Amino acid sequence: MRLSNSNNALNGIQQSLNLGVVEAQISELKLLPLTEGFQLQYTHPHGQIYQGNSLDWLASLDSESVDLVFADPPYNIKKAEWDNFENQEQYIEWSIQWISQASRILKSTGSLYVCGFSEILADLKYSVSKYFKNCRWLIWHYKNKANLGSDWGRSHESIIHFRKSDQAKINIDDVRIPYGAHTLKYPSHPQAETSAYGKGKTKKHNNWTPNPKGAKPKDVIEIPTTCNGMDETTPHPTQKPEELLRKFVLASSHEGDLIIDPFSGSGTTIVVAEQLNRRWMGCDPDGMTKMVKMQTE
Repeated sequence: MRLSNSNNALNGIQQSLNLGVVEAQISELKLLPLTEGFQLQYTHPHGQIYQGNSLDWLASLDSESVDLVFADPPYNIKKAEWDNFENQEQYIEWSIQWISQASRILKSTGSLYVCGFSEILADLKYSVSKYFKNCRWLIWHYKNKANLGSDWGRSHESIIHFRKSDQAKINIDDVRIPYGAHTLKYPSHPQAETSAYGKGKTKKHNNWTPNPKGAKPKDVIEIPTTCNGMDETTPHPTQKPEELLRKFVLASSHEGDLIIDPFSGSGTTIVVAEQLNRRWMGCDPDGMTKMVKMQTE
């Protein structure tokens, strides 16, 4: 069994997690990649981590059993050994397979978030739209990444928010953002005739006042990317920041809901789900070869 050399470490982690407020570490478990099938690597009262083929793992899950899927799959940019597709056609075909499975396992109120570069997701979106009712194209904008090349410097990634049905959860109040300086300077003012708020028989020219929780979120999300010196940084080459994941988990799930990540990578989805009192499951071909920190109560 592949995990024989690390069973003692995993057992120690689970025992410590059952004790109260702890920091659990899954580190330096240098497992060989498992490209076919899957196996349970780690279990916890709130979830499980599997090592293996993500498509095989998704196919094993029950239909309409999951509340939220967050996926940061390979981008087909040859950045690591696991990102080695022969061409874009092969990548799209593989993506359709796993996304169709993600749609199958989602509840009618569920959502799928898929990360990627815009030029790659643009080729994929049309092919998988049939599995969902609708979607929104989000932009994650980061300003703290240097341009070390000789072309336009990349400062954003795209994230498509697919919704299983019109009943998909969207908790706007949980992800409101601070108002801009102009709104704070003039917090209450009559609405113009052309204002969407000012139209209608009962609301015409009514005063608008700010929501105490903040402004509604926009489709451009500004959050710094992870970098050296941050406590949450791991060796994984495509790690997403916890703050970004927190927005999606809060927006599209409730406490106790089941969150899954078929490409667990750095473990950020699992960490955030645990922090926000969600159940979770993750799978990754390489297993948990990095540090995962979880605060549990």
